[in-house]
Amino acid sequence: MSSEERLHCVELCPICRGADVLRSTSSPELRGQFQSVQREALLTMRTLIDHALERLAEAETDAEAERDARVQDIPIE
Repeated sequence: MSSEERLHCVELCPICRGADVLRSTSSPELRGQFQSVQREALLTMRTLIDHALERLAEAETDAEAERDARVQDIPIE
């Protein structure tokens, strides 16, 4: 896959342009540090998403338990 096929961004996007300039003008050490920062940001986002999913699962479990606690079978004689 060529670089043209992978990139689908707005031509004047400041974030993409800044990343292109950084890649083309910086030293290999700075590029490596930038990649490390990107990786850490993505791992942080993954952690936040996992935490949010856990909270949703807990809320669903609590809602089910509450619903079950409110419903009672009353025997009719």
